[in-house]
Amino acid sequence: MSDPDVFVEPKVLTDFIRKIFAQTGSNEAEANAIATSLVETSLMGHDSHGVSIVPRYVDRVLKGLIEPNQDITVVKNDGPALIIDGNRGYGQMIGRRAVTLAIEKAKSDRLVLMGIRNTHHLGRIGEWAEMCADAGLISMHFSNGINRPPVTAPFGGATARMGTAPYTAAFPRRNAPPILIDMASSVMAMNKVRIALNRGVQVPEGTIIDHAGNPTTDPSDLYTEPTGALLPVGGHKGYALGVAVEMFAGALTGGGVMIEGRASDGATINGLFSVIFDPELMIDRAYYDAEIEAYYEYLKSTPPAPGVDAVLVPGDPEQISLKKRMASGVPIDATSWAEMCQAARDAGLNDTEIPATKSD
Repeated sequence: MSDPDVFVEPKVLTDFIRKIFAQTGSNEAEANAIATSLVETSLMGHDSHGVSIVPRYVDRVLKGLIEPNQDITVVKNDGPALIIDGNRGYGQMIGRRAVTLAIEKAKSDRLVLMGIRNTHHLGRIGEWAEMCADAGLISMHFSNGINRPPVTAPFGGATARMGTAPYTAAFPRRNAPPILIDMASSVMAMNKVRIALNRGVQVPEGTIIDHAGNPTTDPSDLYTEPTGALLPVGGHKGYALGVAVEMFAGALTGGGVMIEGRASDGATINGLFSVIFDPELMIDRAYYDAEIEAYYEYLKSTPPAPGVDAVLVPGDPEQISLKKRMASGVPIDATSWAEMCQAARDAGLNDTEIPATKSD
């Protein structure tokens, strides 16, 4: 086992990360958007896409692989179709501006098919689905990553050919957080394996294979040359879902699909295809609201199996994590925290600007 996690108070952590990205060239609005998004992602329990990713962002911006302070470019706005180029900017800012525009369009047109291309890592896709739900809209999102090596093996394959291909959907509820499905089509997100490696723990069986295609639980097999691969969730079913996600996010946005051998400089460039619509396009809103609540309560009333405290509905784990971590602070594995502190120094901060932490 590695050193124990450290904990940082959310506001303190947000201010720290904001300073880092302000120091690397982002204006106030962008630095705040990045910091707020990453901390909220960690608060929601998605550590793989939260603050632990700061060092990789800093490394890429210092190498010129991310363009700070970029705005969106509307490539197409025709009927329900909206295609946006992110100009290789930070996904936390590009995503917010693009989804804001899509929500405005959906409010007037009731249905939007949005594509985002050429943007740096969009972070937790559930953030954009939550924005749509907050506006009373249903949404589905399909995301791919290009300009980097593949990490997931096709079903039955011995080597990686795919990304983690996240699928996300959110259904708004009356006066409550949405039902939120936010998942990779691989068994585990890539950075969750990295965090397991940092913490010195094994990953569950059926998560990864080594470079020869053999099952392994050692997370280092995914990061040691020759590298292994993630496995698709649910075997052939997750593989099929991942293929569909790649088609939507890559082929329909103009951003391109992941094919090994294409030119790459190491930055993670995302594509996103989103279907965003007003439920009243299909059905009376009162009926929709009643059915959503009835089904939510029906699922929650399921008697739990032995060893299970309660049956949860998609979106519940994020809300439970948010409440807990707002009180206890954001947990960060010791290796990621050391990397974050070094990234801050690389960005130009001094040690007096690195916040104090507490242990569990």
